[in-house]
Amino acid sequence: MLRLIYTLVAIAVSTLATPCWAEAVFQADYEDGSVTSGYPTLGGDRVEVPGLEPGLATAADAAYVVAGGAHGTRFAVANKVVLDDPAYIGGGYPRSEFGLGRIVGASYRDGDHGVYTFSMQLKDLVPSVKGTRKAPSEDVVWQFKHHGGGHDLHLALRGTQLVLGWGGNVHKRVVTDNVMPYVNQWMDLRFDIHWSGSSTGSFIFEMKLPGETEYGHRVEMKDIQTYVTASSDGTPWTGTGSIQYGVYRNGARSADGDTKTLIVYHDEIKAINFTAQPMRAN
Repeated sequence: MLRLIYTLVAIAVSTLATPCWAEAVFQADYEDGSVTSGYPTLGGDRVEVPGLEPGLATAADAAYVVAGGAHGTRFAVANKVVLDDPAYIGGGYPRSEFGLGRIVGASYRDGDHGVYTFSMQLKDLVPSVKGTRKAPSEDVVWQFKHHGGGHDLHLALRGTQLVLGWGGNVHKRVVTDNVMPYVNQWMDLRFDIHWSGSSTGSFIFEMKLPGETEYGHRVEMKDIQTYVTASSDGTPWTGTGSIQYGVYRNGARSADGDTKTLIVYHDEIKAINFTAQPMRAN
């Protein structure tokens, strides 16, 4: 069941305003058998669900619950995108992702500190091939989405590789060169991020693959901009950010060698924002 915990840890009071800082936790384990893990699909604090939210993919199986979650749980959630089928178009691209931008625990601002953990499974993966290109297209499976911009950080499939990107998709690191031995098995992933619009930010990424008992594959970056404020061409990024997970196939083309159907499972998602503030309309 998805839970939002909002615990007051500090209050600053003045005669003009009463800003609040709090720890907010977003959790989704899908044990109630619903695609929202119990969260509403209407109203201000809703989960935006493919097939339900206007403007997202309309296919009935763009998002669905599957039996057998991570670590022995009963259920998980699946996202599916089939190229060349308009029913899997969301926001103008082949996409099936859950939008959480209105939920405090799942969201972040410049100056926040968050820890994010989740499990992921690549279902029956047939990897994309490069064809005549330098590399296959990247299929994003988890992103920290900066609303009014792109992704601040993300994880993507690129053929058989799992790739970590940051800095507005400028910097890349291959964290697993070959995911094929782990297809149809659960992998655990974790981010610890200090969000900064200047060069004072940092992040740690870690992963535990099937058969491993401890987190490893560590990528740590310090003194960098994690909260991107503009694209490389200078276009400003506005608004706040939030986690966004599912399948996003921005540049994928089946005619070029990208796999036609991609299905990704997610489970046991937990986002802790240690310095959250109440969300306001952007």
